[in-house]
Amino acid sequence: MLDRKQSAPLYEQLKNEIHLKIKNGELKPDQQIPSERELVEQYNVSRITVRQAINLAEREGLVKRIHGVGTFVAHPKMQQELSSFNNFQSTLQQQGLIASTKLVGTGIIGSDFQLSRMLDINVMEKVTRLELIGYGDNSPVVYYNSYFPHHVGEKMKKAAQEALKMEKPFSTLDLYQMDEEMDLHPTHVEQTFEAQAAYAPITNILDIKEGFPLFRVTSIVYQDKTPLEYKETYYKGDQYKFFITRHM
Repeated sequence: MLDRKQSAPLYEQLKNEIHLKIKNGELKPDQQIPSERELVEQYNVSRITVRQAINLAEREGLVKRIHGVGTFVAHPKMQQELSSFNNFQSTLQQQGLIASTKLVGTGIIGSDFQLSRMLDINVMEKVTRLELIGYGDNSPVVYYNSYFPHHVGEKMKKAAQEALKMEKPFSTLDLYQMDEEMDLHPTHVEQTFEAQAAYAPITNILDIKEGFPLFRVTSIVYQDKTPLEYKETYYKGDQYKFFITRHM
């Protein structure tokens, strides 16, 4: 119950109560939480306090509102630490999801000005493209669109096909570690992060509606000073969150 003698505001205490019930399984994903009126009566607080608590819970990703229907427990988001890399399978396993990967496209193109600059190659030099979709419990959660210098890309394509034969979930970063014969050893990655609304064909790939929130991450993977890969990654915004620990 709520303690009016605590320094923490009542709405924050109520939000914590909701969080605790989600954590211990009393409230499960997609389950509707009690209505505002029921929470007012149960905790003997004002409707304003209840609304503030629900707003805070929504901002923290604990619940989601469906207009005209109610407020429901949100599915926990997959967390990724920005200062280190977790492989695709372990990231989904942390949330109890079964990971899988589908190779949806591959091809050879001539590099344009942007790709030549990103990959440090000549314009119109051969580039290998790989398109992957990552699934959690057979639902698409992330789309990878990668470009490699041709000699690197052919090795990555072969590694991807081998991983698919063995039914191993993977992202391109996992492929570098799966086959030692590739002799590719990434040393660091430069990345940018931005929020973006979904548009075609991403909507079709991730099975979402136009305007759906996405995280778009662009990456350049290096082996020392040599670029190995330029990648555009699209994460479903309702299923991922990124965090970083900064030291003072």
